[in-house]
Amino acid sequence: MTSITHASLPHTTANAACEKSASRGLGALLIADALLSFAPVAVLGAAIGWPASLDNPAAEQLAAIHASAGMVALGYGLYLLYSVLVAPVMIGMAAKVFGGLHRPAAATVAAFGALSALARAIGILRWLTVMPALAAAHDVAGPQQRAQIELVFSAITSYGGGIGEVLGVALFMALSLGTLCVAALRSGGMPRWLAGLGLGSTVLLAGLLLPVFGGAELVPVAAAVSLLSLWMLAAGVWALRRT
Repeated sequence: MTSITHASLPHTTANAACEKSASRGLGALLIADALLSFAPVAVLGAAIGWPASLDNPAAEQLAAIHASAGMVALGYGLYLLYSVLVAPVMIGMAAKVFGGLHRPAAATVAAFGALSALARAIGILRWLTVMPALAAAHDVAGPQQRAQIELVFSAITSYGGGIGEVLGVALFMALSLGTLCVAALRSGGMPRWLAGLGLGSTVLLAGLLLPVFGGAELVPVAAAVSLLSLWMLAAGVWALRRT
């Protein structure tokens, strides 16, 4: 019995060290991604007045994109990085809260987190590929060609926004975060205050879907995204302290 107990100690110690290292890494990733969410606002806001510029006429948006092509690429590049990191953040949280991804709730959180990242990335990529090309063509086109380019720009904006914002930011993220927090409240894998903050963020994210189904625009996008970033920061600190 004594030899078996002593033999198991190195294995137990190694597992504990791995768990601590994983928790530190997850905490750092959560905090980094939360802070990264503010970078696109700073870069694109200074360059083209984003996100308020999204309400401008197509001609104004195209001119602004062409005039600040480099900053637009940098801003949306940072936005793409933030969005892609949503997947490992939610997968890591699911693994930490549920002790792995083998449980159905954990797998659901991970799946919707990955879908959120994918949809966001598809939506953002239009600003790094198609839109700069349209902006350059619009700059040298005649009046008739400009009208056609503006029509194409508006159509791509609506379609890309439906994928990135409706599916990625609102639906899939709300399903991922909501599943995580509800299951954590039942299992005790996360502090109740942190799960409650996550559920509050889930409600705001889900509220972004109201206009899609004919409802009123009750939830500002900035409020929903900011509360999600706050939850990420809080979860990152919790993960670091759990080490």
